[in-house]
Amino acid sequence: LLQGMDYLAAKRYIHRDLATRNILVESEMRVKIGDFGLTKVLPQDKEYYTVREPGESPIFWYAPESLTESKFSVASDVWSFGVVLYELFTYSDKNCSPPMVFMERMGKEKQGQMIVYHLIDLLKQGYRLPTPESCPAEIHAIMLECWNSDPELRPSFKALIHSVEAARGGLSR
Repeated sequence: LLQGMDYLAAKRYIHRDLATRNILVESEMRVKIGDFGLTKVLPQDKEYYTVREPGESPIFWYAPESLTESKFSVASDVWSFGVVLYELFTYSDKNCSPPMVFMERMGKEKQGQMIVYHLIDLLKQGYRLPTPESCPAEIHAIMLECWNSDPELRPSFKALIHSVEAARGGLSR
């Protein structure tokens, strides 16, 4: 997954909908990234893309700058990768899905555009998805790096490849 996202980043593509629902599992060591419906190519003169068209968005996977400024970049895809890690370690259990966790935190009576405002507020306050039950500390630390509020401080996909490999090596001992 990380190698695929690193490849897309190198080609200046932003996925904008990275989530477990869009990952096809071929084997234990090979997955394919799917659903490129929201994907955009970065302009040559910019490191981000600004969305102008309104529509349904997977807001619970979005980075704060995507929610507040409609700004998407490789760094916002990195944020989404952190959410994918969370999903993987919760085994995509609907009861602890990102929408369920955030809605529970902000109050389930919130509706429509108010959800976005409350989500932005939670993220600005530093709230992040909780540590999944079976998640090793090394992996949770990677999630938190991906969820840095400053996009400049989030790791690259290339750096994440090394971090995840190191964590996997440390966990298998």
